[in-house]
Parts: sequence; C-alpha cells; structure tokens
Amino acid sequence: MKGSSTQESLTFARGVREGFPICVGYFPTAMAFGLVCRDVGLKIWEAVLFSVTNFAGSGQFLAINLLASGALLLEIFIGVLLINLRYLFMGAALSQKLEEGIHGPKRLIIAHGTTDEVFSVAVLHNQKLSWPYMVGLQGVSYAGWVGGTALGFLIGMVLSPELQMAVGVTLYAMFISLFAQELRQKGIMVLMVAGFSAIMNSILILGLSMGSGWAFVISMLSASVFGAIIIKEPEALP
Repeated sequence: MKGSSTQESLTFARGVREGFPICVGYFPTAMAFGLVCRDVGLKIWEAVLFSVTNFAGSGQFLAINLLASGALLLEIFIGVLLINLRYLFMGAALSQKLEEGIHGPKRLIIAHGTTDEVFSVAVLHNQKLSWPYMVGLQGVSYAGWVGGTALGFLIGMVLSPELQMAVGVTLYAMFISLFAQELRQKGIMVLMVAGFSAIMNSILILGLSMGSGWAFVISMLSASVFGAIIIKEPEALP
C-alpha cells in the first residue's frame, strides 16, 4: 500500500472498498460449504446459522467433516477450538490498533469479524482503525461468507446426487490450500509434521480402534508439539 493512501480517512466506504475483494474470494468457498452442509443433511437455517456464529472457513469445514463422521460434540468443540486458536492472537494484536473509544460490544463484534484476510488488510494501515472502517471492512466480508453459504445450499437443491457427492472434495481442497501455503514457507519441516500427524492418526484409529473425533484431536495436539520442537523461526537480523 502506498504511503499516501495510508493517510486517507478510514471511513465506512473505504472499509467496504477494501473488504470487497475479500468478499469475492470468500463467496465461492462459502457456496461450497453450503453445498457440503446440505450433503451431510443439515437444514438451510442450520447451515446459515453455522456461518453466522462461526465465520471461520477452515474451522467450519473441519466441524462439518467431524459431524459427518459421527464425532461427539465435545470432539468437534475441541477440534474447532484448536484450529481457530490463532484468532485469539490476531484479535489481541488488532485491538492495539483500534481508535480510543471502541469498547465493550464493539470490540466483541470486531473480534467476531476478524479473519486471516481481514487482519492482513487492517494491519497494513499505520493510523488507528476507526469503528466505521472496521464495520465496512468486516461487514462486507461477513455478508459474502453468510450469503455464499445460503446460495450454495440453495444451489445444492437443484444439483444431481452425483454432483452433490463430488462437492465433498472441496473439504480436501480447502486444507490442501492451507497446507500448500505453509509448505512454501517452511518446506520439508511441514511435510514431516504432516507425516507425523498422519501416522499418529492411523495408529490411534487402526491400531487402537479409537473414534475418529478423538483421534483427530490427539493427532492435532501431538503434531502441534512436534512442529513446535522441529520448526524454528529464523532469527531477526540486527
């Protein structure tokens, strides 16, 4: 972002303008989520409520996969909590950039609307973030996600059963895209962590006959510890 643009007033209109590309990017993924929700037997209001209350793509796809596999609610809760834990740190960092006077319910709304993409756009600004700007930025992104979920579910009502079954691959595409991003940044170490997680999951399910939900949670925790041990962040240059 050019230096001159950072001095432009952070208005609601600017937030909408900067959030629109995020909305466009979210829409097809949200449609895929709506299709998957219908495929596993949810009603449209349940699918929409899912997106309204969560607004977290990877966490929602994970939850719907665990739900389809028959996992317990506690297993789903822990899995989604772990995969969305990064938003706690994003929210804490973003709160330091908010204008004075943004308190209470407004901060809760901003916390709920914080995603990876929204955070990346918001932190580019050198000036304090205003309430109208955040409403515009997060509101248009949120509308794209929730609206895409509803439209995807409705489109699923006219698709053939074969096409509805094919939609299931969107779940794997979602996580492959996340994996590819990490692979480009950290290389072979990410493959080692992924392999460790896969082996651990296989041992728990095939060797110990553990349910897929708890196996996933334990594998995720174990892989997180393993990754923290072997992946070292590069030291900052003096």
